[in-house]
Amino acid sequence: MKINEIRHNQTPLTFNELFKEYCLLYKNTLSEKTYQTKVYYYNKHFKEKYGNNIITDFKFKDAQLFVNELLEKGLKPKTVKNIVNDFKVLFNYAIKNEYVNKNPFQYVEIPKFDNRIYFDFTEEEIKRFIRTALNYPDQKFRGIFTFLLHGRRLNEVLSLTWENIDFENEIYFIPPQINKARRFMTYQMTSLLKDVLQRQKILNQIQCPNSLYVFPSSVTCRKIQDIRKQFKKLLKLAGIDKKMRIHDIRHLVASYSINYLGLSVEEVSYTLGHTSIEITQRYINPRAEISKKVVEKILNSVKGA
Repeated sequence: MKINEIRHNQTPLTFNELFKEYCLLYKNTLSEKTYQTKVYYYNKHFKEKYGNNIITDFKFKDAQLFVNELLEKGLKPKTVKNIVNDFKVLFNYAIKNEYVNKNPFQYVEIPKFDNRIYFDFTEEEIKRFIRTALNYPDQKFRGIFTFLLHGRRLNEVLSLTWENIDFENEIYFIPPQINKARRFMTYQMTSLLKDVLQRQKILNQIQCPNSLYVFPSSVTCRKIQDIRKQFKKLLKLAGIDKKMRIHDIRHLVASYSINYLGLSVEEVSYTLGHTSIEITQRYINPRAEISKKVVEKILNSVKGA
């Protein structure tokens, strides 16, 4: 389907047709990861059973039954919520085009879940991980890990190009095409990050002189697709035997900043590029000993009264 073939009539529209039309219109406005995730969820959980159904025949009851099916498959409530949000967006698109009048996913019920992130590394483990990352033996991946410790997401770092780096003013930019917030973000370089970038530029002139990427693959000189092998090596060097994903570096930065260094939620929120402080507040760890201390203070205050 080409852009000029998007329907203008009001004949019955199936979900497959609607989704194809939506993707055609919005693919270039979404990050590659977001787009691929939407397509994956649709194809895996919806297309086979509902794809050929007429969208105007799909009611709230059908939406709730679909949600129930996802939960029965064992999907976590948070994942189900993400899928529901995708379909809300899809139906809002249909409403804007007057294909339907209502959004059947607007009022579906999803079990409540705790979306706070509990990062159970000790202060010493966190410090050891940070020290090891900043001294990782491979210069290029040391640079990537350093950027991640500045609060950036992996795709932001791997997608970064030299046009996003301003050495003169010591700032760097994360354009909306590669960040989750979908807006232009500007950050000041730390002296460490500036040094890392300057060294990386020299390395690129040797390995990949024509690459636009800050951290290109030394083999293809294109965007690096996977750093899991290097991350696994980093964990081994740091002596970390707990389960940890690359994205957890952001959790580590947030948890350590708020719970150990006492930095404000607002400061950490900006550092991580969150659109609101409510997102950052998920990293405030509830401490089990607080309840005990509170009750002990109450009891001690009335002793001998």
